[in-house]
Amino acid sequence: MKIAYLTSRYPAVSHTFIAREVAALRAAGHEIRTVSIRRVDPAGLLTESDRREAASTAVILPASPLTLLAALLQVLVRHPVRSLRALGTALRDRPKGFRGALWSLFYFAEAVLLARLLRQDGIRHVHAHFANVAAAVAQLAAVLVDGTWSMTIHGLSDFGDPSANALPARLRSARFSVCVSDFGRAQAMLHLSPARWDRLRVVRCGIDPSAFPVREAPPGNEVPRILSVARLAPEKGHAVLLDALVLLRARGVACRCVLVGDGPIRAQLERRCRELDLDGCVEFVGAVGQDRIQQYYEQADLYVLPSLAEGLPVVLMEALAKGVACVASGMMGIPELIEHRRSGLLVPPGDAEQLEEALAELLGDPALRAEYAARGRERVLEAFDINRNVRALTGLFEEIASGRTPQR
Repeated sequence: MKIAYLTSRYPAVSHTFIAREVAALRAAGHEIRTVSIRRVDPAGLLTESDRREAASTAVILPASPLTLLAALLQVLVRHPVRSLRALGTALRDRPKGFRGALWSLFYFAEAVLLARLLRQDGIRHVHAHFANVAAAVAQLAAVLVDGTWSMTIHGLSDFGDPSANALPARLRSARFSVCVSDFGRAQAMLHLSPARWDRLRVVRCGIDPSAFPVREAPPGNEVPRILSVARLAPEKGHAVLLDALVLLRARGVACRCVLVGDGPIRAQLERRCRELDLDGCVEFVGAVGQDRIQQYYEQADLYVLPSLAEGLPVVLMEALAKGVACVASGMMGIPELIEHRRSGLLVPPGDAEQLEEALAELLGDPALRAEYAARGRERVLEAFDINRNVRALTGLFEEIASGRTPQR
């Protein structure tokens, strides 16, 4: 089956799980055409595979006014009824207010460009990741080509403010919506009538465990090393981690913390480190490509993800697959991956004291770290193997191809 995979920016360093899903679907025999609303900054393409994927990905914007006008005239002349229906859908299924109406017109224009690409490639189904601009454009393009569309919803960016992205309307329109966790499906259920709940399907994102072989032995660091891989953004809770590190120091626990990732609050976090006199024990690595990330897992004694809001973090799967014990916030989709005191430790989000206690406990007990890490890898193999999970996604696409609505 030919499928267009649409995201706002692709490939992106923080969304490697989408590239893995695309690769797994292609391996399963599907013809996947990746499309990005906007062009990715070449500086963000950190690996050769990223650069290859970017080179083969169609980009909608920027587009010249002449190109847009030609595409718009073509669809109006050839498919006037569909064009009016898509424009009506854009104006109906939109966020409230003048700005929502204005943006809906932009989405319609982008959908016109996408629809031209779909017709050229003979594609009639679009799958969008995240309920953002990609979902809006996919919905309208499907109307323009008389096709179908679906989406994957992940976390807070999707259901944190449903009115901002017209989530209820998107859920009603999509042929099916994939939720990466049971928690996410429950959030989506709030915005649909029970009669439509069967269109919400849990298909967990995941990793290829063979690409993350368990390390042969602990790293043997003289000073224990704590690793966190996450975008440097407020919702990831790095500020809470810094407070916990201060408490660890007061307890007399020596450690080094390595922060992999970049983002809008990096300067703020670096300043906070100086204020807390943590310069000597916190290292800011910056963004790292998948070709280098494993060396950081190999060298870590402990992995921590102190998020304040989270969907189902793939980085936790990677750490567990590599045999690194994890401490994470016990909320949203995370407890579906880490079982407290069986395959890791979960702490209340935003609580620096309990985070410090969990870190101190595991830093002081190598045997317990090894026990949790082993069980954590078992959990990844059991439920988060992308090759197995993509088979479920393939089944949904095949039902669409056969003309059936996916059923539970």
